[in-house]
Amino acid sequence: MNSSASASGPFWQFSLEVYARPQVADLCLGLQDEYGFDVNIVLLCLWLARDEGRTVSLTEIQTLRAGVAELNENLVWPIRQARRWARTRIDVAPDSQAQAECREIYASLKAIELRGERCVQLVLLECLRWVGMGCANPADMAARASLESYRQAIAAPDATGAILAQLTVKAFA
Repeated sequence: MNSSASASGPFWQFSLEVYARPQVADLCLGLQDEYGFDVNIVLLCLWLARDEGRTVSLTEIQTLRAGVAELNENLVWPIRQARRWARTRIDVAPDSQAQAECREIYASLKAIELRGERCVQLVLLECLRWVGMGCANPADMAARASLESYRQAIAAPDATGAILAQLTVKAFA
């Protein structure tokens, strides 16, 4: 494991564990694709709430978003778009050899996207060093408050509050 990987170790491991829980990935991707949430910031809110009882304020969410904006815009999102496009090509490839090539390209893009997500998490953790975080609360309350701040920061519809509450329940189950 390289030093980058170990630097984000606990947060990364939490993210992998929570994301693998039933319905969490679907809820996170729905928030991302339909409402513009950054899944890494959502996971950070959940992690801080669970491990430290911390609430992330609206101002802190804005700082975190600004801290990862360039990395997301120039690396993660374009790779995600390319990966999703490559996935559609697998089924329409003209033969099995072309399908195999498309699958290989898709897998490579997915691995690169994951590395990019890990970089985003490293930047988020670095941002936390410079942002004063809120006081301790019980984990579920802290997660809900943080995610509500995030919802407000991106002006997501009030209806996403129910999805965020469901995500909190599933993430801490």
